[in-house]
Amino acid sequence: MLPGKLIYGSIVVGLVTAIVVIGTDSKQLSGIRNLITGQDNLARFQRLYLPGFLLAMLADWLQGPFVYALYQGYGIDREHNGYLFVAGFGASAVVGTVVGSFADKYGRRKFAILYCVIYFGHCITKHWGIFGVLMVGRVLGGISTSLLFSVFDSWLVSESQREGFNGEQLGNTFSLAYFGSSVAAIAAGQFGEIAANLAPLTAIGGSAYYGGYVTPFDLSNVVLVLCMLYISSKWSENYGQSSSQTGGSFGKGLCTIVEDKRILLCGLICSSFESSMFIFVFNWTPCLMEPGQPVPPFGHIFTGFMIFCLLGTRVYAYLAKTKPVQEIGLLVMLVSAACHLTVFLSQNVMVRFVAFLVFEACVGVYFPMIGTLKGDIVPED
Repeated sequence: MLPGKLIYGSIVVGLVTAIVVIGTDSKQLSGIRNLITGQDNLARFQRLYLPGFLLAMLADWLQGPFVYALYQGYGIDREHNGYLFVAGFGASAVVGTVVGSFADKYGRRKFAILYCVIYFGHCITKHWGIFGVLMVGRVLGGISTSLLFSVFDSWLVSESQREGFNGEQLGNTFSLAYFGSSVAAIAAGQFGEIAANLAPLTAIGGSAYYGGYVTPFDLSNVVLVLCMLYISSKWSENYGQSSSQTGGSFGKGLCTIVEDKRILLCGLICSSFESSMFIFVFNWTPCLMEPGQPVPPFGHIFTGFMIFCLLGTRVYAYLAKTKPVQEIGLLVMLVSAACHLTVFLSQNVMVRFVAFLVFEACVGVYFPMIGTLKGDIVPED
């Protein structure tokens, strides 16, 4: 059984360490102070963008720790649970190739609202313990994930350019956005755990249920409604270039990959590491469960993961001062591989939990590392 002292101890240690590290980052602290008290155009713009973005992220984070456990509660075995996860990942991969061009053509604000609507439908399907209904929900979830990680960033970039902000100011806004997303993820684990424990999973009739692990999805829908209302009333519409050249752009991108081996290798690094992340997303829940033992507090565990991920982003900032990005990337891959190997070889849930915490820290290092590497290798056009 995974001891509560280990879970909560890791949360406290990680949180205290993260606060200390962030407290020594004068640039981050200056950005937060300006966001709260600043009266310049950038601060006002950040206060316009961040509530909509963070509500969208919070809605996504709230249900994340409970998906596998809910499916298992409906009696779905590991194999069919895997089918559901693959359907969601597949839908995101397919839609992700075209969603950006459609948002550019028809309006990013409209597509941000569409994210709220589609994700709302995804969460609603979790009330039915029917495999076909849950499959539809996973597809909707995959589509909404593609919208979340493309449309909101595009809206921000376009509005920043329209307002005349430079690259450094845009970078500061992105930094605050993803710092806020990490904080939202940490809070979501706690709110989700509280919601999941309000009432047991209860059948209504017709394979419909409420309570238990369904409740975090209902809470997510409340946040989605707030997000949709905020974006509808506060954000202006913006557009990008016409999507008519999408096919040509795809062909040009493919030629660039073939001509420059570094871009191909960078893509392989991304796909390999992020594939391991998706494997982790599917497997962490069953890997920490034991037959005949109480179900662990998934929301609190998720909070621990997110704290160590946030800590990882700060670790990168320190490593980047003394090491080239390639060395940092190699270190991340080696440590991450060791974490996965540990989980594979050990049946001890405490050892697995610690390995997962270290892997999440590696994820936190990975994203700024790969972003820097892409900036050095991938051409802007």
